[in-house]
Amino acid sequence: MKKLLYRWGIPVLALLVALYVLTPTFLDWSTGQLDGEPVTTEGFASHFVDPPAYDGAEPEWKRIEPLTLGLDLQGGLLLQYHVHVDRAVQDRLQRMEEDVVQRLNELEPAGEITAHHPPGELYLIVEFESSGDRGLADDEFMQHFPNFSMSIVDANRIQLEMDQDYIEETEDFAIEQAIETIRSRIDALGVSEPSINRSGANDIIVQMPGLGEDQVDRARDLIGQTAQLRFQMVDDDGTNEFFGQFQGQLPEGFHLRNIDGGYYSVTHQEKEKLQRFFEGRVPDDRVIGYQHHPVYKEVAEDEEIIDEDQSYWMSYLVYRDTEVTGEYIQDARVAIDDQFNRPYVALNFDATGADKFAETTTENVGQRFAIMMDDEVQSAPVINEPITGGRAQITLGDMMSFTEIQEEAQDLVIVLRHGALPAPIERQFETMVGPTLGQESIDSSMRALMVASLLVILFMMLYYRRSGMISTIALLMNLTFIMAVLAALNATLTLPGIAGIILTVGMAVDANVIIYERIREEYVIGKPMNESVDEGFSKAYSAVFDANITTGIAGLVLLQYGTGPIQGFAVTLLVGICATLFTAVYITRLFFLEWQERTKSHELSI
Repeated sequence: MKKLLYRWGIPVLALLVALYVLTPTFLDWSTGQLDGEPVTTEGFASHFVDPPAYDGAEPEWKRIEPLTLGLDLQGGLLLQYHVHVDRAVQDRLQRMEEDVVQRLNELEPAGEITAHHPPGELYLIVEFESSGDRGLADDEFMQHFPNFSMSIVDANRIQLEMDQDYIEETEDFAIEQAIETIRSRIDALGVSEPSINRSGANDIIVQMPGLGEDQVDRARDLIGQTAQLRFQMVDDDGTNEFFGQFQGQLPEGFHLRNIDGGYYSVTHQEKEKLQRFFEGRVPDDRVIGYQHHPVYKEVAEDEEIIDEDQSYWMSYLVYRDTEVTGEYIQDARVAIDDQFNRPYVALNFDATGADKFAETTTENVGQRFAIMMDDEVQSAPVINEPITGGRAQITLGDMMSFTEIQEEAQDLVIVLRHGALPAPIERQFETMVGPTLGQESIDSSMRALMVASLLVILFMMLYYRRSGMISTIALLMNLTFIMAVLAALNATLTLPGIAGIILTVGMAVDANVIIYERIREEYVIGKPMNESVDEGFSKAYSAVFDANITTGIAGLVLLQYGTGPIQGFAVTLLVGICATLFTAVYITRLFFLEWQERTKSHELSI
């Protein structure tokens, strides 16, 4: 008994674990139900694992996920985005301005010190009111900014330029951070197993398998929001004067409408023209903020359609300097206004953000300030009194339905909680794979896998007789282990992945053929069964390992440098190689030993 347990303990245990891991996959793919409830990680685990003794949450290692089908198998949405990494570098420079001035002021200068960042450039200009203060920017001061090099412009100015290595590091970090931010947003939306990978230098490929057509627009909008929340003061006095001076210079058929005492609006179609017209005309310390005011057509039942002709964009001249940013937000949630029964986004700032917000609202009572998300104004309320306590709220479209406001508020909370994208992203490519095409792909690929497996099994059993039966059992165990490892890794099964599994089937049989031929050579020359088996396995090891190792090296290269489907193929190939070595070499030999001891036969059916 001990000998039997020693031999078969590891294979049997591995097989039981594999079947346990694959059970949610079988249930999910067959019925989608477990005791009348949809298959979920928690629902499945509760049938096999004792309830935890702490706070009702299951530890990660007790959670079992079904193997997820990829975009090409179950349909879904594929998006390709380009990340404007240069914006991330510019934002980093802009944030440096305050830090530089603050550190220089700590050295007690004789006069005022200011810093500004010319738009589009890769340096800061620091100006000293007193020329004697320029010496404060010495080597000790520059230790705080190791990624910048200093040069003297004149007696009262120095230039701090960002190093090239730091620029590249900032750009790479922007890509990686964008990937993680997009992943967090999609997870919050409820899409299972999204695939988000870097493609090329500054592109990101997003695949969301199983996404319904009714979720496409929401997912697209949620991913694309840069979500850089900023509180900036509106130039109330300058807005009317600024826009008014261009009334006679605008292109033919284009006009600005004065609404509510000086805030200009344009139609949806005119907004883009306005942006192009004002490029280079806005003062360096100002930006134009746009607030969308949709107007809905009256239609039957609950359906509402935006009237593009009547909808308009309010235009504000806003100070470029940001008073408070979204990085100080500690919490964001959807709340309901008791007075008007309308959803809004409630914000709580951390201690630093609360102080900044209180200081800004105290100094600007009676002024309007813009709550901006990316380049759009969400609202522009007047500061009636200082706002202390670190709390603020964002009200959304007043002409939208309750459901629309609530959904928009929930999406805004998602992007605020999971962080802003470090740089704007631009959608370059989009395609929707329908579930019908996905089902056809599943059927075709599964037929290919079944036909390939059956042909291989038939050949092995006809050519190698009883030994072929052993290789067939090992092959079935091989496929079970591959699928179980993919499920345990939370991998997504794609068409290239199935191709990798089919290739693994061929490699597994190839390993058995090499071993069987070596055994047959020893058996034909008259050696007894047990000696033929030992010699055959020993002489075949080098060929089997060499073939699989060289293929594994190719798989590692594909995994390292490939993207998307190529990586899926590489993962299944590498997992298949490991499973093949375990089943074709170890388990097959156990079957031969067991056969020999139980039958006491001296003949070999090969």
